[in-house]
Parts: sequence; structure tokens; C-alpha cells
Amino acid sequence: LQAQVAGRYSLDRELGRGGMGIVFLAREVALDRLVAIKLLPPALTANASLRERFLREARTAAQLSHPHIVPIHAVESHEALVFFVMTYVRGETLGERLRARGALPMAVALRVMQEVSWAIAHAHARGVIHRDIKPDNILLEEGNDRAVVTDFGIAAVGEGDTPVGTAVGTMHYMSPEQAVGAPPDARADVYALGVTAFMALAGRRPFEGAEGRALLAQQAGSDAPSIR
Repeated sequence: LQAQVAGRYSLDRELGRGGMGIVFLAREVALDRLVAIKLLPPALTANASLRERFLREARTAAQLSHPHIVPIHAVESHEALVFFVMTYVRGETLGERLRARGALPMAVALRVMQEVSWAIAHAHARGVIHRDIKPDNILLEEGNDRAVVTDFGIAAVGEGDTPVGTAVGTMHYMSPEQAVGAPPDARADVYALGVTAFMALAGRRPFEGAEGRALLAQQAGSDAPSIR
């Protein structure tokens, strides 16, 4: 990757990795600014559907211009290397904050959730459903805790984007309809936003337990416990 971007970006270190991406901190040489580069793991680039899904994340996020959505600067595909460049948000995820310190003070939680709601509303107004809203996909900027939504890797654009019967997302934040593969709409994000808000205020999710039928049964058939 460094050889491919030499003269344009200087890689500094790895920031993190998941099943669909490795994120590096880099410096954009011409503008002398820090950026984040998300690389599709080279072992996955031969899979055409995974490659397209990864590129779609960049294209989807790039069409959204909002102060609470991470901006995409460039997307590139070079044989075994597929990556995109985005603004580097210095800070931590909401998930990291909650795991380290527990529930947020109410005023902070309400402000963070309001900012995330604005971002999601902006996406919905442009026909984009995130489908994986959760604390680990919300960044909190260092110094002011501005909330920024990231990771549109499984977003849906318009209707018919996902075959019926295909469940995508993170089970604990997934609406019952989404979990059984019903076509997603904006309500899927609203449900996940509610679970995230509960987590931010209570320090735990409304329904815990291992992913599977038992968890889905709780989500589909039980009322969430009182936030108090």
C-alpha cells in the first residue's frame, strides 16, 4: 500500500482492523494533513462481491455531506489493492468510551444521540439506510466529543438493494424484521438508534445474551426493560 500511494500519502501506523477493512493513519503530503486510509484486506480482493461491497461503502458515504458523517476524499482500486481515503477523526468510538467508563452523563448522551440522529436523517433523506448503527460505528472527536457516524459498508441505497431473506447488521442492534431478512427501510436505523441510546444511558443493551434465536425471540416478543 505504501508503495502504491508513495508521494501522495505517507503511512504512519495501523489504527484498527475488522473483517472488511484495515484502517491506517497516514499523512496527505500535498496538504500536510492527517487522513485515515481504509484498505480491503488483500486476501478478499479476489472476491468480486466483497470488493464491490467495499467500494460501495466509499461511494455511498461520499455522496453524503454532513458535519456528523465522516467525509470521503478519494477511492482507488489497483488490482490487489482496494482502498479509500477519509478524514481522520482523532478520538475514540462511543463503544470504546462506554466499555472504558460506563454510561454517559444524561446531557452528553442526549447531545451525542441528537447529532447521530441528524446524520441518519440526512442519509435517509437521500435514500441511504445505514443498517449497522451501533456504538462502535460512532466516533467521538477528541476535545469536544462531536459525534461522527462512520462505516456505511452494508448500507442500502434505495429499494431492492438486498435480497429478501438476507440478514445483515449486528444482531444486538438489529430490528426483529431486519434479523429475519425483511427488506430494510429507515425504521431499521431508528430501532438501532434506540438500542444505542439505551446503551449510552444505561451502560448496557436492553437485550443481552449470545447472538441467535433466543436473542431474536427477546427482541421480537419482549418489552425493553425500564431505562431507570
